[in-house]
Amino acid sequence: MAMILIPPGFDRQGGEGSDTSGLIASIKYALAAEAPFDTTNLCFRMLGNGVVIEGAVNAPGGDEFIRRVAEDIVGADRVLVRVGCPRFPQ
Repeated sequence: MAMILIPPGFDRQGGEGSDTSGLIASIKYALAAEAPFDTTNLCFRMLGNGVVIEGAVNAPGGDEFIRRVAEDIVGADRVLVRVGCPRFPQ
C-alpha cells in the first residue's frame, strides 16, 4: 500500500490554501519511502498548478514509477516527468 502524505489545507486545484512546498515534500518523501532505486538525483518544482520532476535514476521504468507516485498525490494530468533512466534490452 502506498504511503501518501498530503499537507493540511492542500487544494488539488492549486487554488487558495494550497501549500506548494508541502506538496513537493509529500512527493519527495513518498518516493524516498517507496522507490526501489535512488531518488537523490531528482529535482522538483512547481509550474503553474503542476509539478515538474526532472533528473536521472538508474532503474528501468523508473520514470513511470515516479509518475504513478506523483499522480497519486497531486492528481492525473498535473505531473510532468522528465527523468532519464536505462531501457530494457531489446
